[in-house]
Amino acid sequence: MLNRDAILRHIPHQGASCLLHAANHWDETQLEATTHLHNDPANPYRVAGQLPPVTGVEMAMQAAALHGALTAHEARQGWLTSIRDVQIHCDRLDNPDWPHLIITVIQKHQAHGGMIYDFTLRTPSARLLMAGTGTVMLPTE
Repeated sequence: MLNRDAILRHIPHQGASCLLHAANHWDETQLEATTHLHNDPANPYRVAGQLPPVTGVEMAMQAAALHGALTAHEARQGWLTSIRDVQIHCDRLDNPDWPHLIITVIQKHQAHGGMIYDFTLRTPSARLLMAGTGTVMLPTE
């Protein structure tokens, strides 16, 4: 398990911009992380006092960045280049009934030039809040 301090050492998202609280487990193809920062009133991604569900994409891609950093054989910073097939099943992510959110990323494809991840966001009771696919490109130099 990685705590927030360890996560901050692995991804470029720093301070309040890092939306991950912990990484519970990972292997070569997937990672599960949690956050309780969705209910933080000081969350910088809030709009009009609410955390919009599209913020879940940012949470998921931060989890993908963490997975890439933990499993990479060489350190390379990537760039998010596309998000596809996003399904949103909630009106907002901040909900006091959800003490934390579970973010799962699964690497579908990995090559020298990038990776493709499927992702989900769920509540502790396993209610699906969001799902989709993100592509990360890596420098080839």
